[in-house]
Amino acid sequence: MTFLGGLGDVGRNCTVVEQSGKLLVIDFGVMFGDPAIMPGVQHVLPDMGWLNSRARDVVGLVVTHGHEDHLGGVPHFLRNIEVPLYGSALSMALAEHKVTEARLADRTSFHVIGDGERRRIGPFDVEALPITHSVPQSLCIVLHTPVGALVHTGDFKIDPSPVDGRLTDLGRLRALGDEGIALLMADSTNADRPGRSASETEIGATLRRLFSERPDRRLIVSCFASHLHRVQQICDAAISEGRVVVPVGRSMVNNVRIARQLGVLDIAERSLFGAEHIGRLDPGELCIVCTGSQGEPGAALSQIASGAHSDVTTGAGDTVILSSHPIPGNERSVFRMVSRLARQGAEVIHDGHEQVHTSGHAQRDELRELHQACRPRWFVPIEGEFHMLARHAGLAREMGMKAKRVLTLTDGAQITLKGNELQVRAGVAAPYHYVDGALDDLDTEVIGERLALTAGFVHVTVVLDRKGRLAAAPDIASRGWLDVTKHADVVEALSDKIARAVEQAVKGSRPGPDPDDIERVARRATGRFVGNRTRRRPAISATVIPLA
Repeated sequence: MTFLGGLGDVGRNCTVVEQSGKLLVIDFGVMFGDPAIMPGVQHVLPDMGWLNSRARDVVGLVVTHGHEDHLGGVPHFLRNIEVPLYGSALSMALAEHKVTEARLADRTSFHVIGDGERRRIGPFDVEALPITHSVPQSLCIVLHTPVGALVHTGDFKIDPSPVDGRLTDLGRLRALGDEGIALLMADSTNADRPGRSASETEIGATLRRLFSERPDRRLIVSCFASHLHRVQQICDAAISEGRVVVPVGRSMVNNVRIARQLGVLDIAERSLFGAEHIGRLDPGELCIVCTGSQGEPGAALSQIASGAHSDVTTGAGDTVILSSHPIPGNERSVFRMVSRLARQGAEVIHDGHEQVHTSGHAQRDELRELHQACRPRWFVPIEGEFHMLARHAGLAREMGMKAKRVLTLTDGAQITLKGNELQVRAGVAAPYHYVDGALDDLDTEVIGERLALTAGFVHVTVVLDRKGRLAAAPDIASRGWLDVTKHADVVEALSDKIARAVEQAVKGSRPGPDPDDIERVARRATGRFVGNRTRRRPAISATVIPLA
């Protein structure tokens, strides 16, 4: 097993299993970029350097479920490696939409694996078990190998009353535990949280109450577009109150269409309207369901909050419900958006006020139930920040697993199972792979330069005459450093400082000054002055122009 993502971060999940010299990839997801430390970065992907070196050995990519952090990187994967895709009907439909949109459909094929089905993929004997999560048709992947079963849960919870009635197959996991599970790899996202996660159906009851209490207000409800159980409950609550539903946001519109075609969503055609009808309907007749619950800059709710959406504006007659919880790192963006909506006069409800969201990830009591069913020889916690992995590892030890059989690993780790033994290997490089628009080859140096630019930019131009002396006072150009009209004295002092440093350097140079040396002198003088005088660290560059 090689872990290329998801061990230390929430997102970019990717696990690779090798058997008989062939590789099977489980998930290839994205992680949202943190604008505070990754300015301009839209997504972060698992690095494919090691996989590309083994491209001929990859026999397939299995998708556990349809969330972006497990499925979103598939088009990028297919640009590098041409392989078939496997997963549930919904996961494959969502993947096909992404792949077709990226014009990569000729590089793959889509294979649906049903609940309880076993499928041979190259040398791998793959069994797919139903498991509950916040997106329908999620799968727990079991690999039957000569050393025993390997169980990869994907994201999961143990919901006793899921919206679609499809329960986690704990009975099969217990039977596998009786036969002998060699390795369990299990979701750790909520390993810090005691008790159990609330059932998804409890959220439906809250939504129905909130809707019935606001018969004359327009309702705008935001959630993940892939959270189709939640979308179903939003639509059911709206329709029961005599409202029509308008999906807003590209991914929401697409996912509703795909899910209705598959029968995953049950919404009558007469109850669905397009965004062009919003202005023609009274507030009490309308429920808008949209993307953007995480404050993503380009998503529908963020555009609505900033007044930039072409079809929807908010005001005092609106109630906005965020049927989600901020992903770690997104809190600031989400509550900035909430404040903008409140300034526009809208009533905003989130899970700090009402039970309008429940997690799709198992909490500690549910994790105990999983471990009791599986009883693995070895355990690796996956899918979470490192403190989550550590807490999950601690839970396994509390339940009686020997410490040496519980491994808390990080991205790039490799382990080998042979017989009853497990060996931790040296591992492979697994850096972040940054995606910025159409570019997906940004490196850490570029990110560092962008961070430096947040403090502004100063450029110095030095012109030398034919004898190598200053032909004019150094010219200072800046952006984002200071207001040059208010602080002209600072700019003038900086020019004088650079001039003295350059003149001193010119005097000591024989036979004549080297432009590269003078450039370094100008940059150092600028950096010292700017840091000492303004206590800031803008990006600094210099150009030296020798006159012929």
